[in-house]
Amino acid sequence: MLPAKRVSPKVVKLIDEALAAIIDQWYLSVSDYYITAEKKAENPALEAPEELKRFHDESGHRIKFAKAELDFTYGLSVDSGPDGCRLEVSVNNKVPNFNYGELTRRLAAYYETARTRPIEGFKKLKNARNCDVFVLGSHLQESIRVEQREGKADIVRVTFGILDQHLDELVSDPPNFMEMIHQYCVAPLRRIYAEVYRNKRR
Repeated sequence: MLPAKRVSPKVVKLIDEALAAIIDQWYLSVSDYYITAEKKAENPALEAPEELKRFHDESGHRIKFAKAELDFTYGLSVDSGPDGCRLEVSVNNKVPNFNYGELTRRLAAYYETARTRPIEGFKKLKNARNCDVFVLGSHLQESIRVEQREGKADIVRVTFGILDQHLDELVSDPPNFMEMIHQYCVAPLRRIYAEVYRNKRR
């Protein structure tokens, strides 16, 4: 089980804002390569469906890719309750015959070493490690879950418990905090999913 720690509503809101900013930044960084709502608004003659979308709502923050064989959605959310605060990174996958075993193995191998690395970008936290803020279960399979759903998109979820010991220091520097979440929580799933997807196509 992931540890339960109390995190203030103010800090939860700041984490949620960081997640929203990550999705917006991601969307803008790749939008040149896809048909988007903005392009269709600028060019009403463009009848092709949108290939890239972003969503911000009570369920969290998502970016959806739908172009040719690509058909998947990444999601980011933070949840706080009596049993603690958790950050979830997910990908909804509709690519058939996807190798989830390989995806899970690579993610587990990455976090086996990455979680004990020192936090970067914060001078006052020289001795703090990634696992001192974002906690994965002692058995990584508890934190990396695959939901295979017949007739629907499968979902891969990576869930991090959030400890509050260093959060005040982290959220006081929003750009670096957003980059930390992106590099440690989001980028590994994004990169490894893409690698496994490319291997499938060979």
